[in-house]
Amino acid sequence: MGYVIGIDGGGTKTEIVLADMNGSVFARSLGRPTNPNLIDAVRLERNFRELFQQIQLKVPQAYREVTSVFAGISGAGTEETQEKIKCILARIVSEEVHIQVQPDSINALYSGTFGEPGIVQIAGTGSITYGINEQNEHCRVGGWGYLFGDEGSGFDIGKQAVIAVLAELDCIGPKTKLTEKLLSHFNVPNGRMLISKIYHAPVPKDELSPLSKVVFQVYKENDAVAIGIVKSVAKRLADSILALYEQHYKSHTPVKVVLCGGVFNDKMILPRLIEQELLNYKYLQVVCPEMQPVGGSLIGAYLTEKRMPTDRLINNMIISLREEEGT
Repeated sequence: MGYVIGIDGGGTKTEIVLADMNGSVFARSLGRPTNPNLIDAVRLERNFRELFQQIQLKVPQAYREVTSVFAGISGAGTEETQEKIKCILARIVSEEVHIQVQPDSINALYSGTFGEPGIVQIAGTGSITYGINEQNEHCRVGGWGYLFGDEGSGFDIGKQAVIAVLAELDCIGPKTKLTEKLLSHFNVPNGRMLISKIYHAPVPKDELSPLSKVVFQVYKENDAVAIGIVKSVAKRLADSILALYEQHYKSHTPVKVVLCGGVFNDKMILPRLIEQELLNYKYLQVVCPEMQPVGGSLIGAYLTEKRMPTDRLINNMIISLREEEGT
């Protein structure tokens, strides 16, 4: 019958799923990070081996019949890095298995386009606008990291919130409910203690990303400052999407724009605002995917097999992935 494996590898965790050619998921494993920029080659191979061993133990017969592996890995943006990961995976699976390695942005893209060309706007801890056009050219805007980019990410939203709070406390900015919320969040009495707590954290930037949830909460309370932050983020993300489209896609070609990442969890806030920003561009269709990114990696594996997913296969995948997650 034949089976495929999809991998969604990140800097925090990695997920692997094994499925048959009809989109039914038979095994799933969750493990350690596999971003090659964050761990050395020895740990990288060890983490991959642990994940594959979990799959093999769960479904040994199906594992032996795997024909393709698609790995969408965070940090795998260059051919050199992709080849490095491919060599590691080749030492783990059978020599007959086809292996393809791409950036994890492809997983997110395919989770909404199901293998078709399109654009994905990723905004979680970081952010990047990524796309594949009809000529199969890969293109991007942003993704330069928190020091020089990541506009619209959870980190960016959290940073803007802290800046707004400090502006109020310095009497150079408007009053905002964010001040009370952030001081309470960090359990501190003033701005100096707030900054001290952030700067003295093991990873200061990790303290900022969760604050996006506070901003969205205060946004719903009609706080003018929070509204301003969220609207500016929606415009910045829409501008990135349009910049990518205008550079790499034929004018007026219909393209799906997939929104993926934690800041889009509440579909009534940023997704709706981005849709409004793109209202005059009828050929851009905003999509909030039902499928998880690891499902996009499975679609990558099917494409490696020269198999374009049908509607029936996609529906089966969505249901099967949900059921497997719940077990």
